[in-house]
Order: sequence, then structure tokens, then C-alpha cells
Amino acid sequence: MKKTNGRWLVVGLLFIATTINYMDRAILGIAGPSIMKDLSLSAVEFGILGSAFFWSYALMQVPVGVIVDKLGARLTYSIAIVWWSLCTVFTGFGRSLGVLIGIRVLMGIGEAPAFPTNTRVISDWLPSHERGIANGIFNSGTAIGIGITTPILAWIIQNWGWQASFMVIGSLGFVWLAFWLFYFKNHPKESKIANETEVAYIKEGQTQAEKAPALNISPFKFFKYRSVYPMLFGLFAHNYLTYLMMTWLPTYLVVERDMTLLKAGFFTMLPWIMSFLGNILGGVLSDILIKRGWNSIKARKTVLAIGMLFPLAIIPTIYTDSAIMALTYISIAIGGEGLAAGILWATVSDVAPKGAEGKLAGLQNLVGNLSGWIAPVATGILVAKLNNFNIALIIPVVLCLIAAVGYTFILRNERISTNSDIDGGMKVSGL
Repeated sequence: MKKTNGRWLVVGLLFIATTINYMDRAILGIAGPSIMKDLSLSAVEFGILGSAFFWSYALMQVPVGVIVDKLGARLTYSIAIVWWSLCTVFTGFGRSLGVLIGIRVLMGIGEAPAFPTNTRVISDWLPSHERGIANGIFNSGTAIGIGITTPILAWIIQNWGWQASFMVIGSLGFVWLAFWLFYFKNHPKESKIANETEVAYIKEGQTQAEKAPALNISPFKFFKYRSVYPMLFGLFAHNYLTYLMMTWLPTYLVVERDMTLLKAGFFTMLPWIMSFLGNILGGVLSDILIKRGWNSIKARKTVLAIGMLFPLAIIPTIYTDSAIMALTYISIAIGGEGLAAGILWATVSDVAPKGAEGKLAGLQNLVGNLSGWIAPVATGILVAKLNNFNIALIIPVVLCLIAAVGYTFILRNERISTNSDIDGGMKVSGL
């Protein structure tokens, strides 16, 4: 019997969910100039508003990692997307800084399960040698959500106002939910979209460690193992660059480079188109290396380290007077770093013990999204004090270089393996 391709329909659903997720996040940055003018916000106040989402989003990562491992992906994602979509709609009704901050904090709770759930779904539905491209596909939704839809959102804001843009985008999650509930089941063998041949193919492509029973492990126990640290810092560095650009790039082009909002909306697409391509290419490259016999973690970390070097291209931005050249340098940086972004989560699936992917993904997302507390506010403060973006743009370059070193020299080429035979505790290799 010829195998079906239901697993790729599932990956497609994750891609669309991730796109909606990042549209709901990024719209604040696109509406930034209008919101600042309408509500008379300073750069520092807008930076605080931009970071408010991450106060709750980061802190919820460990709890939601446990939740997705307990409740399963189907129910967790359903609750999450309804929650964050409603918050997006309600943002359009906010008329003060305090109200908007409160809504963004609530929205952070709703969006928190997304990436830990994605990681669990990929682990359950994809064989190991297809996870790189699968992660690249769903993670490329971040680039689509942030950048490709920017001109549409800018047009809505310019013609209907920033409030309408939140209401329109917030409604998309409910459409996605109908398809998710119709097609997705937690395991391939329970689903109508995967036949027996495909289920067997998926099972064959999973390692023996992945077939082991799920374990009850505290996420914080992973701090004992060295391989976890470059993964945590790598996501922190990636997110710092992403959240800085997501929150401030449209404003940077309007204020620093004298573009209109609509023009900035169109030009903002370029870095994220490059990021979309980088996400896919990073996944493809790591999967090719695995098929050629490379250890899966070695393949992932090689591509991760290379991708983290590309933000060096931001440095010439400081020295050019040309808006087009500045945008070109930023596009090279974000696009090249996309090589790493595409497999950050595939690495979790390779390193985590089976049954604990959600927990390690939650821990990684907790630490990684602390950058969301810092990047928007720090950028606002630096811009207000220095009247330019120069130092603010150098910070993510330094962070990404440190991440490249960590992936190369600290991340080990072996999965954390567990034995849960001592009173619910565990023995772990990979120190």
C-alpha cells in the first residue's frame, strides 16, 4: 500500500498557525507609529508596551511544556489559539497604555503553548530524518507573519486605522481552529489522514530512545546538562534579533530612514522573505547531512553555528546613508540567521528524551523569550538617549556570535538519555 502524506498536512497546519501567531505579535510593531501618535507615547513607553507580551509569555513556558505533554497537542492548541485571537481583537479596543499593556500580558499567556506544542507534534508525526525541513517549514511562518503580510496590515492601518487591523487579524485564528479540529489527532495511528503504511514509516524513522515510555521529568533538571545551555542561549540570541526587528523595524524605517508607513510596510517584507528562504534552506541542509550519515545533532549544530554568523552583516548598516543599502544589510543578516531559526526546534526533538520534548521546549522558550523583556525596552531607551539605532543594532550581533561559539564547542552530539527506575527520578547521560 502506498503511504499517504498526512504528516505534511499536519506540518502545513503548524505553518499556518505559526504565521497567524506572528501576525498577531508583529502587528503592534507595524501599528507602532500610529499608536505612538494617537496615544502620545514616548519611545520608552512604546518599548514597554512591546515587551509586555513577553512578561507572561516567557514565564508560562515551563508550565505549558508540562501541559502539552499531559493534555496533548490537539486540546492545548485549540485553547491557545482561541485565547490569543480574542486578545488580539480586544487590543483594537484599547485606548490607554495601561489597558493595552494588560491585554498584551494576557495575550502572552495564550500564545505561550504554540512552540512547545509544535515541537511535540513534529516529534510524534515526523521521522527523525524529515524533522529539519518540517521545522523549517513551520518556523518559516514567523517570517511570513512578521514581514510578508506587512503591506496588507500597513494598508489596513492607513485606510481604516490601527484599531481595525487588530480586529481583522484576530479573526483568522478561529478559521484555522476549524481545520485543526477536523484533521488533527495527537498520534498518527489515531488519524484518518495517515494510513497504516505512513504510520509504519513514521515509526521506523524514530530512534529507539523515542519509542521509550514518556517520563515524568521536572524541566529544571535539564539545567544539570551542558548541552542544554547553548540551546537556551541560542534561542535567546535569535529572539533578541527577531523581537528587536519585529517591534522596531517599521519605526526605524519611518523615523531613521524617512519612509512613509505604507512604503516602510512594503520594504519591511524583504528581510522576512529572506528569513522565510533561510528557514527552509536550514532545514533542508541539516536533513541532507543526516541522510549522508551525519549524527543528527552534529548536522543541526553545524547549520545553527553558520546561521548565527550572518548577523555580522548588520554592522555596515550603521555606516551607510542609503535606506536601501541599510535594508539590504539587514535582509542579509535576518535571512542568513534564518538558517539557524529553521532548526532551533528540530534540535530540541533530537536532544530531549522522548516524552519530555514539551518540557525541554518550554524551558528553551522560557529562557529564549526573556529577550522579549529586554529587546523592545532596551531599544526604546537607547533610541531616546542617543537619537539613533546604532548601539541597539549591534547588541544582537554580539549575542549571535556568542551563540555560534556555544553551538560549536558546547553542544554534544548525543541525546539526553533517561532511566526512570528510581522513585520517579532519572539518570541522564550527556553531561
